[in-house]
Amino acid sequence: MLRCRVTDIVHLDPSLRANWNALRAGNPVLASPYFAPEFYEAVASVTRSGRLLVAEQDGRIAGLLPMQRRAPGIFGPIGGPLNDIHGLVAPSGSTLSPADLMAAGQVGMMTLRHAPIGTTSLGSRFGAPHAFHVMTLAGGYADYEARRLPFAKSAFRAIRTRSDKARKDYGELTHVFDDRSQGTLETLINWKRAQFAASKQPNLFGFAWVRELVDRLHTSRDPDLRGQLSSLYFGDKLVAAHFGLRSRDTLHYWFPGYDPAVAELSPGNILLRSMAESAAAEGVQALHLGAGDYRYKLEFADSCFPVTDGVAFAKSAIGTTASATGQALVQLSRKLPDRFSGLPGRAMRRLDWHLAFRAA
Repeated sequence: MLRCRVTDIVHLDPSLRANWNALRAGNPVLASPYFAPEFYEAVASVTRSGRLLVAEQDGRIAGLLPMQRRAPGIFGPIGGPLNDIHGLVAPSGSTLSPADLMAAGQVGMMTLRHAPIGTTSLGSRFGAPHAFHVMTLAGGYADYEARRLPFAKSAFRAIRTRSDKARKDYGELTHVFDDRSQGTLETLINWKRAQFAASKQPNLFGFAWVRELVDRLHTSRDPDLRGQLSSLYFGDKLVAAHFGLRSRDTLHYWFPGYDPAVAELSPGNILLRSMAESAAAEGVQALHLGAGDYRYKLEFADSCFPVTDGVAFAKSAIGTTASATGQALVQLSRKLPDRFSGLPGRAMRRLDWHLAFRAA
């Protein structure tokens, strides 16, 4: 018999934490730091909307779903758009019914962003599969580059060429893999703010809880989950930085930034290559580049797995209503002229983004 409860607990007891880690064990898709219990705790500690759905079957915990409450019956991934991969934490081959799970937990509707295909995707509707890119470092960096080089010769050649030019123009290149400087973090955030403004995207760091989360992760030394700030210098000039999520064996590529004044030297790619080498040396098994077919991801990734965006609905009144609304929007988009067909979807994504950050 399936029993579900939704809790707003922030700090997990040892038994629940042990069950969580046992459900993740051996599943490479769930190796992401986003699926770590510590990520749920970190977000829940700086927001009021963190929730955890606990599913029990035959007296044992069979699945966990960390999420964020947007409105009554409406939920999204824990951390909202900050979360690059999410879904149900359950063992491979789990037979849990996503719709039944959500109905039992009174979760009428849940938006998904880069949820792994399968049980962890919660039965997404309206979403098309796409790739979540990974750099595999289990055999060490030299092994990774030897395997990847035949497919990305121009990318690695460009890094060498631009590194040589940077040395000639600025002096020695210095990479700091674990940069604990608050000044470096401030510079990176300022670069990201300028990038958001230039691309007319909302400023994520304008929300107090986002900034508090980043600061807490940066100062954490927890080996199970912490923020990792890395930086690159040309001579004594800071030219690129990256703030990522780090677990014991996985590093997730999260917030990269660079000085636009040296953009022609591709400092971001130089830093990424240096990060991968240092991560492998410290025993990191994989560097997750995430979803999105950006050029650098296609060049550096040597493996991937499928994820989906979309919406999951429960077998309940609110789920049925939300599903019907979604179907109506799909039909509307198909009837509109091509230049307007994307408007309903963009409007819904914008509303979801707004709810995700305001609900916190």
